[in-house]
Amino acid sequence: MKSEEFLSYYHAEYISSRSNAKVVTLGKLSDKKHRDREKLFLADGVKLAGEAVKYAHPEYLILAESALDTAAAQETADLYRAADIPVYVFSDAAFDKISTEKSPDGIIAALAYMTGLHTFTMRGDISKFDDWQQNRRLLLLDNIRDPGNLGTILRSAEAMGITGVILAGCADIYNRKTVRAAMGTLFRMPLFIADESIPLIRKMTDSGRRVHAAALGEHTLTLGDYEVLVTDCPVIGNEGHGLSADVIDACTACVRIPMAGNTESLNAAGAAMCILWESYRKFR
Repeated sequence: MKSEEFLSYYHAEYISSRSNAKVVTLGKLSDKKHRDREKLFLADGVKLAGEAVKYAHPEYLILAESALDTAAAQETADLYRAADIPVYVFSDAAFDKISTEKSPDGIIAALAYMTGLHTFTMRGDISKFDDWQQNRRLLLLDNIRDPGNLGTILRSAEAMGITGVILAGCADIYNRKTVRAAMGTLFRMPLFIADESIPLIRKMTDSGRRVHAAALGEHTLTLGDYEVLVTDCPVIGNEGHGLSADVIDACTACVRIPMAGNTESLNAAGAAMCILWESYRKFR
């Protein structure tokens, strides 16, 4: 489809200049302070743009001019037009200014921040936690700082039947590496975001949950040797430093993952997957 036909058919606006105000604003969204100010983040690629229409709050769709004749661009534009969401076409030069992909497919969705009790409960107000945690299968992530790891763990958590993830001191969920690695899970998974773990761990144990630290401690269970309960909440710690002694002490017990060979530990994403699989195979 030629550019003129595309613009007319989809009622799309064309932007050619890299210095256009919208292009400049979108280009700054790699910086968290600008994301927080604009309450806007970006999702790259046809899959995430399509998932966003179904599960998130897209503000508009951005297509590279050179991608207009592809089936992916036209099919995605059809979704956005049907949802009455604006479509923009950027010149390739303007699109390159906002793209971080090495091999972009010419499709980026701009999405509004997602807040609310059933989607994301944002920082600070832990008074909502008791209601939020009810009837959820939970995972707590403590100080996971790598955005790619965070997104990977969120994706694995959804696959393993987790219905709520607590993030305490973790990387920004709206970082593009997080968004990309989560591959749509970010739009669906209820998240409770807090600054620290211990107050929430205490609320969980007070409600009768067992909270298991993925660490070695005084009371250490071996994964596979104890009965898993659907209300159990595993806690996965920082990639380099693990869980602090205070967090471990607040938990009900520790859990170790039996391993062969000379490997001392798994990375955060690997440890999370092992522990979550043990629960999933029992309660799926």
